[in-house]
Amino acid sequence: MEESEIISQTLLKLDGWVLDDTELAATKYNKKIAADEIIHFYGTAKDYACAYTQLNETQLMQLMSVDTALILWTAGLLWRKYNIRSNDNIDESVTIGYGDSLIIQAKEMLKPSKSYGFYAY
Repeated sequence: MEESEIISQTLLKLDGWVLDDTELAATKYNKKIAADEIIHFYGTAKDYACAYTQLNETQLMQLMSVDTALILWTAGLLWRKYNIRSNDNIDESVTIGYGDSLIIQAKEMLKPSKSYGFYAY
């Protein structure tokens, strides 16, 4: 996926968010975000996905649903960064926010490709 497509697809998941270089005079928006930050969080989401599936980056990028999953994970990470909840320090199972929901969807898409290992010491 090209960077421009990553940015546009991520913004589609974040309702009312715009790039900070967008003309904002006549538009209503919720948040402004830099394109570089979206790309940075896409890389972070890719690292999380590699760790979650126990696949290296090459193997991960060959999966059919990886593009959608990484966009969802990226949007979820960005949403969580800019939308602080009062119970974030308590327990993640208490409340599921929109960002959490996006990350859960991404994990569900990657779950069939997840590698499991049994280790005995």
